[in-house]
Amino acid sequence: MTLIETLVVTAIVAVLVALLLPAIQRAREVARRTQCKNHLKQLGLAMHTYENVHGQFPIAALWNVDTSTSTLRFGQSWGQALLPFLDQAALSNAFDVTQPIWSGLQNKSLIATRLPTFVCPSTPLTTPNTTTWSHATVAAGGGLNCGVVPSTPITATWGRCDYIVNCDIRSPLRSNLISAGVPPSGTIGFFYCGSANSCAVVSGVSTSGSYDASPTVAKVTDGLSNTMMIAELAARNQLWELGKNYTSPPSTDTPAAAANFFNLLNQQTHFGGGGWADPNNDQWVDGGNRDGNNDIRDVNGDRNSCVINCTNLSYRAFYSFHTGLSQVVMGDGSVKALSENMDDTVLAFLITRSGGEVAGNY
Repeated sequence: MTLIETLVVTAIVAVLVALLLPAIQRAREVARRTQCKNHLKQLGLAMHTYENVHGQFPIAALWNVDTSTSTLRFGQSWGQALLPFLDQAALSNAFDVTQPIWSGLQNKSLIATRLPTFVCPSTPLTTPNTTTWSHATVAAGGGLNCGVVPSTPITATWGRCDYIVNCDIRSPLRSNLISAGVPPSGTIGFFYCGSANSCAVVSGVSTSGSYDASPTVAKVTDGLSNTMMIAELAARNQLWELGKNYTSPPSTDTPAAAANFFNLLNQQTHFGGGGWADPNNDQWVDGGNRDGNNDIRDVNGDRNSCVINCTNLSYRAFYSFHTGLSQVVMGDGSVKALSENMDDTVLAFLITRSGGEVAGNY
């Protein structure tokens, strides 16, 4: 074969590879998305098995606080509550409920366990999450929703979770619903925990509000098939916006916006809830900026909020690495793919459990 012939063959092979590579990548993503969907189905089934056994779904998060010392005795997430129904009874039974999950040596080892069911294969993040809960991290922006801060810093490593449950919605989405005629009482989500703390039940703390410790089928008056139960919020506790992982503010940020960025980054890094055992793995939803830059967002003024694939900031929205969509588990256990272009108010209809809305086609 002459040199020219060799160059021609090489060029043809290069063209074929260039044509085939995108198709191969798409096929791999389809397989990963299917596996992700299967994981969500398993979680939905576990939710209903739990409900069959206990007469209610698990509480989104439960904190037990010692008021005499203002310390946290124990905390439990919905993910930990599901372990016996995900063939992980041995892991569930190994927890020592007399010790906080962060500081007890046995519990610290357990919460770092990698459980594939809680991970979406499409997510590029592979490392576990390490968080520090202290006065410094709380002061820098963030905190746990149990009302106490430890006297000495507590660092823990968590087995990852790309899925989250919803407690209610906040403005601008909430304002949009009220403008659409939905009463304020109809803006609560599947795992609403009460007026005292929408995302958690905190025992041992007196409060002027009330706790709702029993998410039951009867409370989902919009219908299980019309109400979202679990959603993707992938790649926590990193911060992602529109497909890019951010560790520093955009160059276009003003000094004030840059300072806000670092507050948000600290909140996401230490309190993003990206672990299956992390009691912070729940959220209300208010939406994020469509341009992905949440550093300068006016929470109560942005009516054109984005709720799918703009940011994975906790308490903002949903996020996946599937092209153009994110997957959710409905209350009946079915898994649906929601377009990132769907109307944010319609998605709010799906989040709330008792608003009486009709979502229609979506």
